[in-house]
Amino acid sequence: MRRVLSFVVLSLILVSGCGTVQRTTAVDQVQLNSRARKVVVLPLVNLTSMPNAGRIVGELLSTEIIAQTDFRMLERSEMMEHLASGKIEVEEVLEKSAAAKVGQSLGVDTVIYGAVTEYRYKKGVDEDPVVGISVKMLDIPETRILWAESVTATGSMYSGRTSLSSLAHMLCADMVRTLASKMK
Repeated sequence: MRRVLSFVVLSLILVSGCGTVQRTTAVDQVQLNSRARKVVVLPLVNLTSMPNAGRIVGELLSTEIIAQTDFRMLERSEMMEHLASGKIEVEEVLEKSAAAKVGQSLGVDTVIYGAVTEYRYKKGVDEDPVVGISVKMLDIPETRILWAESVTATGSMYSGRTSLSSLAHMLCADMVRTLASKMK
């Protein structure tokens, strides 16, 4: 009986630490599938206190887009050259008009931009990782949002997601999987 009670208590502890996910998604499926796309993922704005969170999540998102879609991606190094030359200012691209201007300058027809809203470990006994990402995909010629998604997740040490990076990677993969499922 004692073993059964111990098992039940341990199970409850593990289940309560599995984490949570909140997600909002919108897709313009017709416009998304209207043509082949040349895409750039702009550096994500870091709205957290963690240095480089925007760059880390942006890299993960770019990798997942390359792996899971047929989009032609503008090489990150080419984008960074434009940024370094001062031709383009993308420090705080959170608005559609600014993203459209950057996309036109880069010669792409689709821009993915957004922000990292959370990237930290919760304070407390378990110190679970927490990641929040909000992105939009903008069709430059039509200036229409094709895809928008915001997701926030709390991981758990017990569920195997022991780092911010691994939780962010899981979220980026899941976000792109959702996008890819809406494509032809």
